[in-house]
Amino acid sequence: MFVGRESEINLLKTYMKKSDDQVIVLYGLEGVGKTALIKEFVKDNDKCLYFDCKPLYEREQLYHWANHSHAFLGLNEYPSFAELFEMIDNRATAGEDKNIIVFDEFQYLLKYSNDFTKELFLFLNNSSKEYYVFLISSSIEWVENNMVKKIGMDARNITGFIKIKELGFASFREYFGKMRYDECVTGYSILGGIPKLWTYFDRNKGLRENIVNNLLDVNSPLLNYGEEAVKKELRETGVYNTILCALALGKNKLNDLYNHTLFSRAKISVYIKNLMELGFVSKEFSVDTEGRNNTQKGIYDICINYVYFTYKYIFPFKNELYEDNRAAFYDKHIKPNLKSYTAKFFPLVCREYLETMNAYGKLPIRYSKLGRWIGKLGTIDFVATDDNDNTLLVLCNWEKPMIRFDDYEWLLFCAKQAKIRADYCMLISAQGFDEKLKFAGNSKKNISLVTLDNM
Repeated sequence: MFVGRESEINLLKTYMKKSDDQVIVLYGLEGVGKTALIKEFVKDNDKCLYFDCKPLYEREQLYHWANHSHAFLGLNEYPSFAELFEMIDNRATAGEDKNIIVFDEFQYLLKYSNDFTKELFLFLNNSSKEYYVFLISSSIEWVENNMVKKIGMDARNITGFIKIKELGFASFREYFGKMRYDECVTGYSILGGIPKLWTYFDRNKGLRENIVNNLLDVNSPLLNYGEEAVKKELRETGVYNTILCALALGKNKLNDLYNHTLFSRAKISVYIKNLMELGFVSKEFSVDTEGRNNTQKGIYDICINYVYFTYKYIFPFKNELYEDNRAAFYDKHIKPNLKSYTAKFFPLVCREYLETMNAYGKLPIRYSKLGRWIGKLGTIDFVATDDNDNTLLVLCNWEKPMIRFDDYEWLLFCAKQAKIRADYCMLISAQGFDEKLKFAGNSKKNISLVTLDNM
């Protein structure tokens, strides 16, 4: 089932309409749906050639293509790139529709060959036919920091770079249409917006059954997916695993990481930088306000949901899965903490709701800036500001039985700490509100109360 990606499909169609050759680098996290996007885009096009690139040296890769995937091209047993492109051109047709060529995980070609991009662009320059070439990669860090240097002047011939980001909660809900809303929120908190991970869950089953049977199964690819993603991209995994486990425990400041791991601060900084470049970790800064003295200076955190879940609940206790049954593991390590875990990611769902409401002009203000205020004494989940400096403060609650009037007063206290006006306040609660807050919401025009039923 293909969901989401309407904007990406439309962007690809825009490139398709252009009159000359198009070479698009399409990149993003492994499993985020890059190949699925291309397959959806070309499903009605019979002029597409797909090449699966593997970590092989040039001669073996071309041998693989010639003798397996693309024997119909009539290639010699050991072709060159020039011969490959010549046979492609012989089979291609001229006309209104472009001929499409896909090189999936193309970074392997550049790693083991110095001729690929040279021959590709020579072929495109010499052909009288029009081509749409997709260069797909799951190596974000390599594309953003090393690719252009590797291919040199040929980089000028690349038409565009498209980064495929994780899908949002709305797509998750559409995919798991039979799952309860609250279970979808928790499921999204675990799997995030990576569609490949979604496929390991049974869309006809509830969340607990999916976690026990499809996540905690020692034979399931999902169980080790987060850990393997780190291994695939990084050496010295012992150091990285230690830092990721510490982050999952809430050691989010450099000094906290130092005290927990006893690695030097310089070493931690280097390894954190590598994790950030690969997209596993982010450093979040509070929105800038006049209350800078009351603001934390920046915190590190794991920014891929399932990697966080792995290092929070799976990696530290995995040996028990081989000793205990899966249901017992779930009841011991996951179930007691699932609400607090989901509470960490519920703001992602709220943010998507705010962005949608803002786009339709259904918020008290139409904001142009949105961020989190991270104070030393408390946090404001979202601070939204419009071009006239009107401010909307948002509090998100998943874990508490309800939002109480005291929580609203705490939000106002945090606003004073941040030295920002609370022109409007929105309180989003999965569990409802106490009577005093309901009365305030009904009597004050600048307070909005939102439940899951309204989202």
